[in-house]
Amino acid sequence: MARYKWVRHPWSNGERLFAVGILSDGTLHNPNGYPEDVVRAAVTGADERRHERRSKAATKAAVTRRRRKEKAVARIAERILRGAGVGPQDQCAICGRHLDDPQSVQRGVGSECWGELLGRLTAAKRESDQILEITSSTEVSGG
Repeated sequence: MARYKWVRHPWSNGERLFAVGILSDGTLHNPNGYPEDVVRAAVTGADERRHERRSKAATKAAVTRRRRKEKAVARIAERILRGAGVGPQDQCAICGRHLDDPQSVQRGVGSECWGELLGRLTAAKRESDQILEITSSTEVSGG
């Protein structure tokens, strides 16, 4: 539980209770003398709404992080397929974490991100092989 500058009274038309809270030992912080049951209900409701907002924000942030990582993996895979590579560097080109392992430093991608990158490269190779197969079969049948 927490202390609030103000919370809305749950059963009224937006009435605010100022400087209220429930302390960690379960006692009320209620210097204005509001009824105890009203303060407990208002603070509990405010805590639940805060928890819900923070949970939604955390979920949204996780989705954003995942999307950004997927874009970084795609960008690095494209560079590798073009032959540009990433090169030696101290931080992972995908997630930005510090690299200690000599092999990871040499390739510029950490071991955790490397698995995702290999999956992406394998899928890209499969796609290009299928395109070559289709192209060569149409050339043979068309010629």
